[in-house]
Amino acid sequence: MPAFYAANAALFAAQSCVRVVSLAHLHETAATMQRFGRFLRLFDGKPDALPPIKPIFTFDGSSTAFSASVHTDREWGGRSRATFRVGNAGASGSGVCGVFEGFIDKSSSMVPNEAGVTGRHGFAMLQLRTHEDEVGCEEYDALALRASGDGRLYSVSLRNAVPLAPNIAYQGFLARERRGWRTYELPFTSFAATRGGRLLGQPRVLDVARFSSLSIAVADDLEGPFRLEIRGVEALREDDGLG
Repeated sequence: MPAFYAANAALFAAQSCVRVVSLAHLHETAATMQRFGRFLRLFDGKPDALPPIKPIFTFDGSSTAFSASVHTDREWGGRSRATFRVGNAGASGSGVCGVFEGFIDKSSSMVPNEAGVTGRHGFAMLQLRTHEDEVGCEEYDALALRASGDGRLYSVSLRNAVPLAPNIAYQGFLARERRGWRTYELPFTSFAATRGGRLLGQPRVLDVARFSSLSIAVADDLEGPFRLEIRGVEALREDDGLG
């Protein structure tokens, strides 16, 4: 799985010079449609009063309106380990935040899991869900993560509450950055459809009105420790002068 993530990241980078015009057009078209919809609501008795920022997950200790689960290759006979907790970050001095950390072990294991599966290794993922069935972000333009990384590559995957096809996740990446708090902005139109970590041949568009879960995974296919500190995840809305 991590090899697929790394390949996806490399493919996105290699294709960037070819796709820059089409992606820019896609972003502008989506933004234009959103601005037009907001403009129409000024005349239907429903003023556009949505806030520019919509909190989705908050990890400052004040909210428990989410569920978190951690998955590693141990579920397939591997040896990687990972944990997630909300609390004082400790030696980093970051205060209260969410801490996703562990160790990626790429050594193969011949010990089968409960289903008898062996051979999968080098995988750790954090899955987050709200207490709502779905989070409507159709009025927003981008996903923002306030986080402090460790120089490793992480993927961010979104899933629709009712997927258009089984096991489809929409994937983006957090840029490699050394430790230090920053806001990573990922336009919703930049998420690419994947299945099992592989890019799909046919384009599919994330239905941001039916967003149900968010997953963060170590995606650089490297062995060793990892640590990602997260203060929150939000949806951002561009200031178009109508809100």
